[in-house]
Amino acid sequence: MIRFQAGVQVKYYNSRLTPVFEYASAWGLRERTWVDVNSIDDKQHGTTTLHGFSLAVDLDVDGDRPADLKALHGFLARYLPLEYDVVLEVDHVHIEYDLISRAPQRAKTIASPPAPPV
Repeated sequence: MIRFQAGVQVKYYNSRLTPVFEYASAWGLRERTWVDVNSIDDKQHGTTTLHGFSLAVDLDVDGDRPADLKALHGFLARYLPLEYDVVLEVDHVHIEYDLISRAPQRAKTIASPPAPPV
């Protein structure tokens, strides 16, 4: 369950955002809550973000419940391919497609088993 907030602009729809929408929608259906797209190419963003290149999206959850936002972040961080940076901000989840990213660090913190005892 995904919906776009009024005023969200897309200069060029980049297909690399499709998995973000697919997984966010699946999470929303599973949790029976709306996932809101708050920003793609609109609003003011920092110079290091990929908003404006149609490679970043900000998501929020219906009702602004912090526990739901954290759960959405965890789900997307686990299931999106490693080329996606998934960052939990104060009031939204920021996702961007970034081949030069922190993806190896994210993979290490999520998927690496503990080292065996020596």
